[in-house]
Amino acid sequence: MKKRNITELQILSEIVRKQPHIKQKEIADALGITVQGVSEHIRNLLKKGYIKSRGRGKYVLTDKGIRVLKNWISQFRDYLEEVNREIYRYKDIWPAIAYEDIEEGDRVYLFMRRGLLYASKTVKTSSTAEVVEGGREGEDIAITNIEGIIEMKRGKVIVVKVPPRVNGGSKNVNYCLVREVLDKNRDAVVASMGTVSYVVCEKLGVIPEIRFAVLEGIVKACDRGCDIICLVTGRMTERVVKVLDSNKIKYTVLDATRGSY
Repeated sequence: MKKRNITELQILSEIVRKQPHIKQKEIADALGITVQGVSEHIRNLLKKGYIKSRGRGKYVLTDKGIRVLKNWISQFRDYLEEVNREIYRYKDIWPAIAYEDIEEGDRVYLFMRRGLLYASKTVKTSSTAEVVEGGREGEDIAITNIEGIIEMKRGKVIVVKVPPRVNGGSKNVNYCLVREVLDKNRDAVVASMGTVSYVVCEKLGVIPEIRFAVLEGIVKACDRGCDIICLVTGRMTERVVKVLDSNKIKYTVLDATRGSY
């Protein structure tokens, strides 16, 4: 659609909205063009027979003008729909966490850590993006134009079995073993299943990130690339292992009962 046609469409629309009492200056103010420009378009619309004048700035659309306006509206709607489709071809804005201080316009590398997307100028990976809004280390930033594949290995699970209450509960736990596992896997997400397991976490000063819907949470976290340390009370271990097997998640089981390791 030509620019002139768009302006005439707007003028016809203004006349429809406010006819028959509308001045050329009102149209000019509404459209952000000069009065002289409106006057030229009005003369052209009169010549084409799209509008007619009733004198003293009174204009109304003719039947021909109404048909043309409806046709233009249909064309303009199709044009806007096409533009809207094109917009969605652009990649969206995505959030990421700044691995170090990052500025707008930087080209960064992307990687997953603990199930979250990180952006870095120094940690090189096969995926890159452009920074729309930067930030300091640890802050959320905005990225776009992602290229390449963001590498993400499926997480694995260390199942730490703690004794149930009937076998001594938290008083019969090998805390050195549990602490060693936690220290060696600092990036792992901690899950707690069962009351005794939660008490063990409390005694170690650890806040489990997964406490409810634990089995589902473990699977989803592994799918997002998180390694898991799951403290499980007694025979609940069998349920955890069954779910891990059915979802083909790699795991190791350690018995944290005092004297068993």
